[in-house]
Amino acid sequence: TAMPPTSAPDTKPPTTSAPDTAAPDTAAPSTPAPSTQAPDTRPPTTTAPDTAAPSTPAPATQAPDTRPPTTSAPDTAAPSTLAPATQAPDTRPPTTSAPDTAAPDTAAPSTPAP
Repeated sequence: TAMPPTSAPDTKPPTTSAPDTAAPDTAAPSTPAPSTQAPDTRPPTTTAPDTAAPSTPAPATQAPDTRPPTTSAPDTAAPSTLAPATQAPDTRPPTTSAPDTAAPDTAAPSTPAP
């Protein structure tokens, strides 16, 4: 059977960090550089006044209507009348029924068969 590998114990001394020996920061705080753009010396812009003449609407070019007014002829039709009824009245005498002359029923009542 194979033997497991063996390793020697770690004999190195523990690592340590050296103390911080950097000098403190003594630089002065920074200040922004002054602006180097020259001021704007151009004169201010102006708008010329509006010299256009005001607009006026063009006059209408359609000639007025000179035709005479239209008129309607008067209604000359005669008024309508309803025609009278042409059916003659019913002059027949009223119908009558003859009296019932049948004899009364004298049959014995029926009995169910055994």
